[in-house]
Order: sequence, then structure tokens, then C-alpha cells
Amino acid sequence: GIFTDGDLRRALDSSIDVKACHVKDVMTKNGKTIKPDSLAASALALMESHSINALVVVDDNNKLAGILNMHDLLRAKVV
Repeated sequence: GIFTDGDLRRALDSSIDVKACHVKDVMTKNGKTIKPDSLAASALALMESHSINALVVVDDNNKLAGILNMHDLLRAKVV
């Protein structure tokens, strides 16, 4: 899974005690993924179509290769 600022905001807006809960209880369990050799424009399109700000980057074996955040795309002037 992935724990994003959106997950934190949703937890804060709910009745969950964020000081006592576990990440596994508030994280996005099945986040969207993308491959490292995908185009940045494809990542942007995926983020926009799902209204998300982060993607888990996985290799061909679905092993974590990194995290791509909307800020990364902004810094690269993709957006």
C-alpha cells in the first residue's frame, strides 16, 4: 500500500484517533502503479483520471522501484 497526504487528511477528518492508529488502518491498500519506463505524460494522465497525487513505481516483478508524486512532475515541467 501507500500512505499519502490525502490518506492523512481523510484520517484527520474522520473519527479515527491518528495518534493511536496504525498506518495499515488508514493507508490506501491497492494504490495505482506504473512501470519505470512509462512516459511521464502517462503518469500524469493516470493521476488525473483517478484524482490522485502519487503513484507507486514497480518493476516487472511488481517490486517497489520508487514513488512518483505530482510535485516530481511539476519540477520536471511535465505539468
